[in-house]
Amino acid sequence: MKKLFIVNSRADSKALAGFKAAYSSLSEEHPGESQVIYTEFAGHASEVADKAALEGDVLVIACGGDGTIHEVANSLAESKTPMAVIPLGTGNDFTRSVMDEEHRCNSGICVREIFDDNYKIKNADLIKVTSFDREGNKIDASSAWCLNVASIGLDTEVQLRAKGKVLAHPNSSLVRSTAYVTSALGCLFGNRKFEFKYKALRGDGKPNESLKSVFTMIAVCNASYYGSGFCPAPNAKIDDGLINCCSIESVNLFRSLYLLTKYKKGRHEGYKEADVFVTTKLTVEATGSRDLNGNYDGEDFSGHKVDFECFPGALKLAVYAQ
Repeated sequence: MKKLFIVNSRADSKALAGFKAAYSSLSEEHPGESQVIYTEFAGHASEVADKAALEGDVLVIACGGDGTIHEVANSLAESKTPMAVIPLGTGNDFTRSVMDEEHRCNSGICVREIFDDNYKIKNADLIKVTSFDREGNKIDASSAWCLNVASIGLDTEVQLRAKGKVLAHPNSSLVRSTAYVTSALGCLFGNRKFEFKYKALRGDGKPNESLKSVFTMIAVCNASYYGSGFCPAPNAKIDDGLINCCSIESVNLFRSLYLLTKYKKGRHEGYKEADVFVTTKLTVEATGSRDLNGNYDGEDFSGHKVDFECFPGALKLAVYAQ
């Protein structure tokens, strides 16, 4: 099977240099087996992956952060073309759920595993996110497949602030590593109330519709981590056919700070303000004058109502032997 490496040319400079060195050496040892394409514009990774899915008999390797992985996964969803991942981004959150630290921290090891065919292909779930406006019309630009985590509320505000910090200091590894945490602390002192309700078929005996309509946020998870290591769904598995959800009620500042420390480590379950459950389909709808602002795999979306539905085995995912 041919190997097609799609590389985010704006990835972390140190990680990118390590990848280039490893690929240069190993591609010479395996002539004619691979191709590498460095992205040149927004959406380029999707464009390349779309063509690969049509050709078949190729392993597509998404080399970058969660944004690059999101693009490639959306192109390969419900196809027979498998995808592998080499983490070259800032948080590399999705990879926390599918590989060990040795692979996450060393792109050279990942490259070698791929050339040595030292991986196995498994069926991974995807969450289909469909957004609608107030008239019930689908918003195509805010609808996509989600491989990792989608969320609505405070953490979207945090992400927007964190993105701004990274863009303002693109060469600072310190800013990259601390942007989400510092942004989270900053946003806690701003607006923490978001008006929405949600409905889900759940098996824990609780009502299918939320009893409240003001929340801090809701996370809809296929995997466990986002936001540079925050863990909204410690028990999530990418191949169990389920969506792991967590909503946090609107609380005062001091309680928010306390819950943030628990949420960061995935220890928020059991607190009365946290509603943690699993489902296969969820609908979130705005209840106030403001539409919902959210993100899936770090990409922004908006809408008045948003449906989330799990599609079991919708992606062929190559995972490294551990």
